[in-house]
Amino acid sequence: MTTNDMPGDGLATDESTTNRRTLLKATGTAIVGGTGLAAASTSASAQWGGPDVISVDDGWFGWSADGSLPVTDELLVFIHGWFGDSTVSSQATDVLDSLEAGGYSPDATAAIEWPATNFNYLGAESDTEDVGEVVAGLVEDFSDSGGGNVRLVGHSLGGRCVLWTATKLSSGYEIETVAPLGAAADGSEVCGDPWNPGLSNACEVRNYHSQNDSTVGSAYGGFGDTALGTEGAGCNPAANYTDVDVTGSVGGHLEYLGDGAVGADLAAAINTGSCD
Repeated sequence: MTTNDMPGDGLATDESTTNRRTLLKATGTAIVGGTGLAAASTSASAQWGGPDVISVDDGWFGWSADGSLPVTDELLVFIHGWFGDSTVSSQATDVLDSLEAGGYSPDATAAIEWPATNFNYLGAESDTEDVGEVVAGLVEDFSDSGGGNVRLVGHSLGGRCVLWTATKLSSGYEIETVAPLGAAADGSEVCGDPWNPGLSNACEVRNYHSQNDSTVGSAYGGFGDTALGTEGAGCNPAANYTDVDVTGSVGGHLEYLGDGAVGADLAAAINTGSCD
């Protein structure tokens, strides 16, 4: 299977909930195999241990993390999407490699692993709020421990996680960069509820979307709305928000990971921005 043949292509209706159930029914087992495409990294950084992997899970006492973010001046945090937990380390490495090629090198990279191998897609989608809340707590602890800048990147359902993270931050905390890649979401969710209020907790939000991402396009948007990861927000939700169209470079849902144009644009935004 090539990335352009990712499940979800050609599925489209006007009702988002129906779309998501259709996506689940049609793509369950295929998307498991598709995530393996992101695990094929052979970069030097992947060979030398890769990022710190922190597991976020629902236990006896609710959602929690099994570790803390490494305290450093510049930290990249990556959150995977549906069925991405088994390949989160290589996915994070691919994103890191593209950023380094673009001229940005964080001091450390952390990958958030959460239980996204779940054939109940709507359940996994719902869990992103809890994951985002736990990661918000990790960011707050990082800041309290003297950490510097956090660059938060999420792919697919991970794009929902990073937007929830910004929304769940307590007053007085800030994430320097929030970057959804092919976010599995409706544009209206960032234009209004639930995430628009949380955009103010980020210095800069950059949403990377591609018209070639038919996986997200078939599951979200519809009449009167947009698919955030395919068309962008369809509005101007905040002064610090930018829709970045990478249709010319990203040919399918997994191709954001390690993409040169995505990495170059995000690296340039980090290096030239005022979020430090």
